[in-house]
Amino acid sequence: MKTKSFLLAFAAMVVLSGMVGAQYDNALSMVNLSVSPNPVMAGGSAFIKFRLYNAYDGGLYGTSLQSSGSYPLLNVSPRSNYVVGYLSPGVNSIYYNYTIAIPNTTPSGVYTITFNAKYFVYAATGTVIASSSMPVSFYVNNKPAVKLVVSSPQPAALYTGNNQTANLLVENAGFGTARNVTVTVMSGEGVNILSSVRTFFISNLTQGSSVTEPLLVSAQNLSRTYLVANVTYYSSQFQQRFSSVQRINLSVAPSAQFTIGSGGSDLKPGATDVPIHLKVTNDGTSDASQLQLNLETTYPITPVASTAYVGDLPPGASTNVTFLVSVDTAGVPGNYPVTLNEQWKQPNGAVNQQFSGSNNYFVTVASPGSGGSYLEIGVVLVVIVVIVAALARRRMASRAAASKKK
Repeated sequence: MKTKSFLLAFAAMVVLSGMVGAQYDNALSMVNLSVSPNPVMAGGSAFIKFRLYNAYDGGLYGTSLQSSGSYPLLNVSPRSNYVVGYLSPGVNSIYYNYTIAIPNTTPSGVYTITFNAKYFVYAATGTVIASSSMPVSFYVNNKPAVKLVVSSPQPAALYTGNNQTANLLVENAGFGTARNVTVTVMSGEGVNILSSVRTFFISNLTQGSSVTEPLLVSAQNLSRTYLVANVTYYSSQFQQRFSSVQRINLSVAPSAQFTIGSGGSDLKPGATDVPIHLKVTNDGTSDASQLQLNLETTYPITPVASTAYVGDLPPGASTNVTFLVSVDTAGVPGNYPVTLNEQWKQPNGAVNQQFSGSNNYFVTVASPGSGGSYLEIGVVLVVIVVIVAALARRRMASRAAASKKK
């Protein structure tokens, strides 16, 4: 019976002790709290400064401070135990400074560091241990990182000498939102930009998002080339400006290329079904198979038979092709442009991939009186001979008549 009474009394004393200690919990709080910079930038540090306020009407003894927080700032378990010692009632004069390193991989968002204080007080019931929990929250702003690559040129690789569209992928591979992104693209060695628009503006590029901008380019006889891009943008709160110069590598595959030379023609106003002979040379670095050539003309020249087919044209080889045209009777003599459009396939292309290109050339429409065939020249000579003979006979007749009068 006595044992039972003792146990009940001990339990009551423990409960009472806990109740007494509970009234001293959270007696401490922070005043004059500051966190800098604002916002805190990932890859930098958060500087936390504060003073302690003791709301209890008596002193707090043996006070210690420990900080804790979740990953990635801290690892949850309390860090270094800082011994504060005695704290008098009210605001204490000492400032406490903490530096928290922020990993550069920390995503943007609100993070909380908790400062846990432990102390004891002398109460009527004896020494009581209590604690206070003081959370500090701040915003971490991770910088965006705008990267540029060519996602998928059309076709899959750039081919020497051909005009192709390269899709420029502008991606935010960092953290937070990139604001007012400006990208200006310039040609590198061995590539020409044909697009009239070379500067792109993107107002907002959120974390992980991307925008594709088409760019028309033409690559030269190089296996690899590149574009150069100047990139500027701001952080999500416009507090930081970032800039970079990026090199965008391009892969260039061999391709057939064509030059056009004259094989001779005789065009005059009013001519019909007259041949135009052109010499086509493959100056590229790849075979051209199933080559189809199509002639386009301007007034006064009109195509009659405008398509020619060539089975295969290896690099360095030439072939002569003939097209039939007519010339309007009202056409004015002069040099007129013609365009030769090429379509072909290559061994390094996809099965159904069709290559295409075009070349410009000039043909001459001569005046009706220029040149002439052998028949025309013969007729002219005969006429001249007849006239000369007639004049000679007339002169001889005149001399004979004069002799008789004498």
